[in-house]
Amino acid sequence: MKKILLPVLAITALFSLNSCSEKFKVAAPYKSITVVYGLIDQADTAHYIRIEKAFLDENKSAVSMAQNPDSNFFPTLDVIVRKVDPNTGVVAQNITLTRVDLNTEGYPKQPGDFFTGPSYAYKFKTTLDASYNYRLVITNPATGEVDSAETPIINDVDRSVFNLYYLDDTIGKRDGIDFSSTLESVTLDITGNYNTTLPTSPVQFLQGTLTFNWLDSNNLPPHTETPHSADFSLGTVTNKSNAFDFSPTDLSLYFAIRSSMGAAPVGISRILAPFTLTVYAGTPDLYTYQQISLTQGTGLTGNEIEPTYTNMKGKNVLGIFTSRGYRKGNVILSLQTVDTLMTSQYTTDCRIVGSTFY
Repeated sequence: MKKILLPVLAITALFSLNSCSEKFKVAAPYKSITVVYGLIDQADTAHYIRIEKAFLDENKSAVSMAQNPDSNFFPTLDVIVRKVDPNTGVVAQNITLTRVDLNTEGYPKQPGDFFTGPSYAYKFKTTLDASYNYRLVITNPATGEVDSAETPIINDVDRSVFNLYYLDDTIGKRDGIDFSSTLESVTLDITGNYNTTLPTSPVQFLQGTLTFNWLDSNNLPPHTETPHSADFSLGTVTNKSNAFDFSPTDLSLYFAIRSSMGAAPVGISRILAPFTLTVYAGTPDLYTYQQISLTQGTGLTGNEIEPTYTNMKGKNVLGIFTSRGYRKGNVILSLQTVDTLMTSQYTTDCRIVGSTFY
């Protein structure tokens, strides 16, 4: 099971297409506002939905309320996920979620001004079927309020559906990522068998990261080798006829490697290890929120209080329930690229002497 966080997509950026806008006064009389965060992945063996309530009360200190778990969780909620045929709307399965403490599930809450325990979420372990939609339904027995949201599932399990050439190709000859020329761009091809009729398409964008991995080799006894790594963002690309291409310039990779490694200290040589390619696939919900955030501004200096945009339907609810896809694997560099990195004017002082894969 992978972590429920989204490292490249920044999990605060999570609110949706065809959404409504909810605004509230900071100094308003206390009322219960449900805040939901659910990002499910077909490749995960367990799925978690975080459901809390906003602590808004003009008569109490927000700091003291943030330290009190009772101010942040509902005592009782009925939470189910419905497996729904997207063509007929027929419910094929009702899945009851169980409340668990994330601290005991292996996801401890970070320390700070807010309470750290308990850290409740709602869990289910059903295998997700990408041919169905999944509808989250939250019922508060104390108020009778019902909140809901529905999402398609991104298929990141079937390699014929979510295919990364440098990770999955078993027929063609893979010589590794090549950026040996400073006059070209390297293209990382990714294809997917996705429905392209938006807004119901499962995938609208991908975000990628290429992680540089290398060893610092001590030329003096005892000849130790120390591993290092650094991330290079490939950025965001949108769906173009079920194909996605990341195309960083060759020079940008040279400069990034030089910046990451720095000049080699005296007595140290660098040995390249396979790089790591990580790709996240996102729904239209995530993409729309990101675009709005860029134009409108959020956070400390933004003009709204997050979360503002939501795909949750209900009277007093904000948040997101959607899905993602995730792929990660090691890729080698072409022999020509390794040779160029050893001799290029841009990386000479990095003192690269070879690789672990040639």
